[in-house]
Amino acid sequence: MTGKFWPALFGIAALYNFAAGLPPLLIPSLSAENLGLPPYDPQHIIIAQLAGLLICLFGIGYAMVAMGTPGGREIVILGTIGKLGVVLLVFGHLLWGHAPLGLAVAAGGDFLFALAFLVYLTKGRGARPVPA
Repeated sequence: MTGKFWPALFGIAALYNFAAGLPPLLIPSLSAENLGLPPYDPQHIIIAQLAGLLICLFGIGYAMVAMGTPGGREIVILGTIGKLGVVLLVFGHLLWGHAPLGLAVAAGGDFLFALAFLVYLTKGRGARPVPA
């Protein structure tokens, strides 16, 4: 997995995050409906928009990694923590019966990206040499 694989992977991760983050940021009521969630109360729309903003912010980070910007490894570490956190939260709520299946499917994508990010950090271009 060399050459163009990692930039392509992080480019796809960026697009994935924009696809997930822009709807709650720009049209939160429709994004709730598409996930099978009840409509947000007007005073809760800001929470959906903040979440959408943060999801898009990570997407910008993944785009930076795809372009080879310095600090990419650190961005991937944060992204891995974030994606695994999403998986734990969503599947915990799914087990309690509080999360719709559509949200669990989306979290499955985060799980796959987290696995790929871990490979990048341990074996890919993100691996750091061990000091002698």
